[in-house]
Amino acid sequence: MLRLYKFNLIQKLRRYEDIFWALLFPVVLATLFYVSFWDSTQEQMKAVPVAVVEEGNVYFEHFLDEMDGTTLELCRMEEEEALRALEEGEIEGIYYSKEEPALTVSGIQLNESILETLLKAYLQNQTLIKEIGKEHPLGLLDAMAAVSDYQELVEPVSVGGRTMNNSITYFFALIAMACLFGAFMGMSSAVNLRADQSPLALRRSVIPVNRLKMVLSEMLAAFTIQFFCVCLLLLYLRFVLGISFGPQWLLLLPVCILGSMTGVSMGLFVGTLHLQEGPKNGILVSVSLVMSFMAGLMFGNMKDIIEHHVPFLNRINPAALISDAFYSISVYENRGRYSMNLILLGIITLILTLSSFLKLRRERYDSL
Repeated sequence: MLRLYKFNLIQKLRRYEDIFWALLFPVVLATLFYVSFWDSTQEQMKAVPVAVVEEGNVYFEHFLDEMDGTTLELCRMEEEEALRALEEGEIEGIYYSKEEPALTVSGIQLNESILETLLKAYLQNQTLIKEIGKEHPLGLLDAMAAVSDYQELVEPVSVGGRTMNNSITYFFALIAMACLFGAFMGMSSAVNLRADQSPLALRRSVIPVNRLKMVLSEMLAAFTIQFFCVCLLLLYLRFVLGISFGPQWLLLLPVCILGSMTGVSMGLFVGTLHLQEGPKNGILVSVSLVMSFMAGLMFGNMKDIIEHHVPFLNRINPAALISDAFYSISVYENRGRYSMNLILLGIITLILTLSSFLKLRRERYDSL
């Protein structure tokens, strides 16, 4: 097994076209992104434009008024007007000041997270005041004074004490694309295992080696190179271009591992199709770029638009899952969402790998 792995590794390192797609192309594209629209200067957090639909809860309205001009930019509107403004992108969310305050947002970006955090803080303080009033009524005034300074509920900073640049989502999608481009190495692995498609596979088909070992050694070699290329891309983005992904670098590694495995397994699956190498390359390029586009590579808000209208597509799109996992840990800091993305990536990888192995194992040839 180790001997097979070693020679597969050497053989793949000599496929320069695969190395180009896995490393050089993403590096060139990242550089162009950086030169075109990345602004390394971090601006101060701007007030989030939000509408308030007044429905009688004066306490919640007072809470929002305390935030107006600093964290929030309030606009009082009727519900229909507010929904229209939200759809047109004039505001980031709508607060309803009814007895049980509610929030409506159009996406899951940083500003929407701030609005959700404010609402949760208010509801938690409201519950706390009610419990203190029931159990310790004498301490009610002190408790109300302690939570009345609403300005301290939210500190307008993100990872590393700075506002994250909105263009960071393009680089998340770029990393996702780089992971999926591991499909080219996966496809070459499938070609090396099919005796009707390469002389190397023809020679391998007559040697007394377990088929499972051959498949695993090919996949491991492809994964090793792909994961190394993705890590080099991350290092280039961080230390050459100076793009920060936050302090929790170790949590980014599982995303890169599963993302690389997904790309390789996708290529292995396409490589088992009964097509010539040209059409297979066309399929991989098309599928990878379409998935990356849906993850926000060409249009930064595309993933949020899909999440709003067809969320199922984001659950089966590996590029969207990889991008969202980076976003979850670098900006949103939501471990539950991060874990769910990893689980879905693992399921997709497992399905593609098992399907590929079953197809390769059943290959039989009338003559060689």
